[in-house]
Amino acid sequence: MSNYKLLTVWLLVGATFLGCELPDKPNFKTSQKVESPLLFNKTYQFMGDGNGTEVLIDTTSGDLDSLFTVDGNNFITISKEEEFDFGDLNDAIPAISATATDFNSQVGEIQLGSFSSGAGSNIGEASFTDLTGIPDGTVGSGDPVPVQTISPEVTINLDTDFFRSATFKSGSMDIVLENNLGFNLDNINLTLISDPDENVGGDEIDVVSDATGSVNDGDRATISLPFNNGDQLANPNVRVSISWTGGTQNFQRTPVSLVVVSADGNNLLASQVQAAVEGQDFSSSSTTTIDATEFQFSDPSHYVELESGTIDIASITNELDMDIDSLIISFPGIRRAPYREQDSLRIRYLIEGGVDGRILRNTGADAKQRDLAGFRIFAMNNEINYNIYAVTENSKLSPPSDQIRVINEAHEISSSVQINNLIIAEAFGEIQPQTTLLGDNDPSNDGATESVDLYNETEVSLTEIDGLSDFSSQIEGLEFTQSTMSIRYSTTIGVPTTIYAAILGVDGDGEEIYLKGDTGTEREVVSGDITGILSNGVDLGVNSPEELVKFEITPSPDGSSVDGVIEFTSDNTNVNEFLNNLPSEIRFVGKAIVNEDATEATVKTPLEFDPTFGIDIPLAFQTESAATFTDTVEVDAFADIPSSENGDDTEVTSGELVINYSNGLPIGFGLTMAFVDENSDTVTVLPAPGDPEYDIPGSSVLLSGVSDRDNPSAGNLTIAFTEEQLKELYKVTSVIVSAYMRSTDNSEVILRTDDTITLSVGAKLQIETLINN
Repeated sequence: MSNYKLLTVWLLVGATFLGCELPDKPNFKTSQKVESPLLFNKTYQFMGDGNGTEVLIDTTSGDLDSLFTVDGNNFITISKEEEFDFGDLNDAIPAISATATDFNSQVGEIQLGSFSSGAGSNIGEASFTDLTGIPDGTVGSGDPVPVQTISPEVTINLDTDFFRSATFKSGSMDIVLENNLGFNLDNINLTLISDPDENVGGDEIDVVSDATGSVNDGDRATISLPFNNGDQLANPNVRVSISWTGGTQNFQRTPVSLVVVSADGNNLLASQVQAAVEGQDFSSSSTTTIDATEFQFSDPSHYVELESGTIDIASITNELDMDIDSLIISFPGIRRAPYREQDSLRIRYLIEGGVDGRILRNTGADAKQRDLAGFRIFAMNNEINYNIYAVTENSKLSPPSDQIRVINEAHEISSSVQINNLIIAEAFGEIQPQTTLLGDNDPSNDGATESVDLYNETEVSLTEIDGLSDFSSQIEGLEFTQSTMSIRYSTTIGVPTTIYAAILGVDGDGEEIYLKGDTGTEREVVSGDITGILSNGVDLGVNSPEELVKFEITPSPDGSSVDGVIEFTSDNTNVNEFLNNLPSEIRFVGKAIVNEDATEATVKTPLEFDPTFGIDIPLAFQTESAATFTDTVEVDAFADIPSSENGDDTEVTSGELVINYSNGLPIGFGLTMAFVDENSDTVTVLPAPGDPEYDIPGSSVLLSGVSDRDNPSAGNLTIAFTEEQLKELYKVTSVIVSAYMRSTDNSEVILRTDDTITLSVGAKLQIETLINN
């Protein structure tokens, strides 16, 4: 039962009957009047803790100890905060995924260097005799050189152990000749010969020719033989002829031979070779795309920092007839702290730390995975570029039997890149608009994954306002005028967020009312703003948007936790009407639209949003019509009242109460009482039906709305019981008190804790004893 001493009737009636000492039953017939002196005289403060002070509202009772707050001027506010949980907003964190991409990196144009392991000394020669027709040993130093002549063509078999064949694309072969013939030459003519099959005679092909010009004895000359795209060369040899001027020069030494010192490629590129090849480096680039549905990288500074994720390189297939000594796959846009370009991710296949990670020829390498936790992805235009750089072995360093390899420029290494299971820890960029449910979704109830229903107990968030249930179930008709309801919160959300909500208040009697945004204000919801917020299956956004409300969450500038407050006032909602219903329970479902305008913003996980519902109802109100306060008080004192109906010889035949009052509250009271028996049947009522309530006027009010304590209302009331009522009072077990309250002049008034009302009660009783009756 409520402990409100505002139940004035019990104070007046109960205290009178309990406070009066009824005379003992006389043993002779008599009739007497008892006029009691002052039975009751107390002053009640409006509100307090009941500690040595009589109060109308005892704030220590029930849940009221935490319901009221008092400021320095003793102004009273019904103030309450309740934890409010509708889950987190982590569904609003953008989800990103990358497409799997295959890559292949072709070896491309093959560069050829030296054709022979003996390069730099002698890879072939033509003898003095073959070139001049002069027998060896018949001439020496100082002998005259024969007259001018042109030698026959002499074929020099080249020792090109590093080369078998090739199809060229560009470049040239540089052949170095050394004149060891003992005299100066005017010219050396040279023709490069391709011999497709050394076992077949007469199949040689002249590929290209050139000449040196004059070459003195002991000097070297280089002939650069250019190739056109598509030129082929196999088992190369050269044909040479010489010309000189005789009669004017002598042999400078004993003649020996014309030597081919070396044959080397000069920027010589081939599309296919069968040769011993030095290390080839080749590279390629590829791109994987990040889905732009929820997040867009539109500036080089945009990034996502990963809480988790992996990058997976499938097993690499190597088509080359050469080992890959070093393969590095680099991702310039995937970086570890401190996130500079030089901090980019590189996945390497090489000998490292004593582990052989090379990719062997004509085979492959195992798949590799890298953990991306803590990495940031910079992906301008939602593209992640990656580069493949490879260096092959130098087959010239292999054993002679294994030096020659067959390589085509189309030979490649191939694999695929997949970036998997990306979970964002932080993101900065254009976060695309997203809608997330507030609270748990129960698709089994409504068949929808994107809707929530006020009456689905799985989906709804409930907040109970302890202490208001007593007010709500006992007071009707008060119209608070300065109410505020707020949602106080802390959040790490770094993006603008709009919440659309259905907020339903339910009072102690089950009466319901929606919190509604006022037309034309920032709280208003109109048709088309939102769908999927239901009430018993009816989509309020479509059918009754006026019963919804919306509000904005102020974003955190840097993703750190910030505090904010959303206020629902009489300027933007029907909050006065909502709270005048004194809801003891608030039901909430809603949706959050995150970053509706797709602005550049930062988000961090987890997206904290910790709200509390707060209500502030200053006890400032007016009564357009009388507000009703009711309470039921159980009593047992009436059982001792004598009555002839109960077989007693003594009975009270008349009685009345006299109440004097001085009311300093800006509230007037109209009192009625219903006396009921143990079966809740009415025994009697005061005043009689049709008669006016017992009236205690409120005090006069100052312009500020508070009572004029110097001018309280004062007066007295006389309450008379009929003889029939007195006879039946012994049946009474409970009294239902109704107080019809009106603010003074029905104007807006403000209550203070130390506003008081003084009551004094006196009684007059007529008692008779009937002998032999």
